Amino acid sequence: HLQHTSSSFQGNMQLTGSPSGVRHGALSGRRGVPSNASAWAHALPAPRPPVAPARASRTALCRAGRDGMPQGSNPYQPEEFGKALAPAPPKTAYGQQLAYYLEMEPQLFRSAVEEQLSRLKNEKDERERAKRNAEASGGQTENKDSSSLILSKRMEEVRAREVSATLEDLMYVSILEKFVMLRVEMLPRMDGLVDVQATSLTALTEGIHSKEALELVREHLMGVMGPALSQQFSNVAVKMSKFQMAQVYAASIMFGYFLRRVDKLFQLERTLGTIEADPADAVKRLEKLFAMADAEHPVDADVDGETSRSSETPSRSGADEGRNLPARKEKSALRRYVESFDQAAMVETARIVSLEAAALVERQTSGVLGDVKKLTKQIQDAVGRDVSSMEQVMERMAQAVEADRVETVTMTVGTQRRAVLEAVAFGAFMRDVETWVQTDYSLLTPLPPPSSSSSGGSIDDGDGMAPL
Repeated sequence: HLQHTSSSFQGNMQLTGSPSGVRHGALSGRRGVPSNASAWAHALPAPRPPVAPARASRTALCRAGRDGMPQGSNPYQPEEFGKALAPAPPKTAYGQQLAYYLEMEPQLFRSAVEEQLSRLKNEKDERERAKRNAEASGGQTENKDSSSLILSKRMEEVRAREVSATLEDLMYVSILEKFVMLRVEMLPRMDGLVDVQATSLTALTEGIHSKEALELVREHLMGVMGPALSQQFSNVAVKMSKFQMAQVYAASIMFGYFLRRVDKLFQLERTLGTIEADPADAVKRLEKLFAMADAEHPVDADVDGETSRSSETPSRSGADEGRNLPARKEKSALRRYVESFDQAAMVETARIVSLEAAALVERQTSGVLGDVKKLTKQIQDAVGRDVSSMEQVMERMAQAVEADRVETVTMTVGTQRRAVLEAVAFGAFMRDVETWVQTDYSLLTPLPPPSSSSSGGSIDDGDGMAPL
């Protein structure tokens, strides 16, 4: 029976021509697949990274039962790990290995990430040392053949792309770890009618952002969703183009990234005492102190009842007068801090500072909603080039969505709210991981600053990236 299975496996390998065809063969519904997981495991090549046989068998049986596959049909497929954590799977072997550790062996995840980052750091130091030595011996470099110089430069470019892809995966899986620690499952790929399980919105808000930052998160939600944000519309289904939702998702990631940057700067300057104190904050502190003092020493109403009654009358009249006035919401200290930025400082703080982080924005957005370039082309074809106003653009987009001429998603308002909060959290975590990788290892590729920043000052939040 094992020989028959082995021959079937070899036949499928010949048909597919690549290891990725193993899973295709396992799902092709051929007969003679053994029910014994250990027997099938002997017919497969040794898995990489190594895993304990008992653990691998349990994983295969659990996934076989969930996916409707025959038991023991393939105990380990590296590309499968990571799909359960996020819609965008890792691109490199290192990313697949880290996704496996995060899902199956979380106690090994952090050490594996730090070991790989240290290895990349050592490689970078070696290349820089070799480059300095080559520059020091300039005569020998001139004698090199031009073809060898071109080949060497080409090899350096290929290696740089490999390192950048590895760093993207390391950062991406490190972001996923933060969602795992919050016990929040990320949204899967959204197609057609989206029906997802409810999750804790408290974890996506209070578990991530400071109290001051939460006000700006609420303002962002109101700006994106408008009146539909109220609780009474949570179960109302909304149909929109994938392009529109991709714009909202990517903009929310960028907002979360900006919010984490500016909140860190705000907390630092407030600790150093460089932020001017607002009189309203001083009044609130005094009122709090008076309230605490009154709580410790309450006034005896029986001793001076008449005074208590007379003092109660003005407060009631004041409350009656207040009902006729519009409610005035005080701005938070963080909001006032952001409004104090000039245009150059605002642009500089809002931009993404590393090439790897910019790539992660596109990767996550494409993983949730599909290829952004393809969605953009669909909208351009549906709208046309003969439009003359924004109202005409929106009208044609609405017609294209109603007629299904573009890819669409249908979701409840509650799901849309969750998607926006998840994107904001992803951007905040991305900034945290980016700062950690650059501060401790100096491996990221800086993006050039925008041209508008040259006319104004710059902001440095101490992460070591090129001018902030």
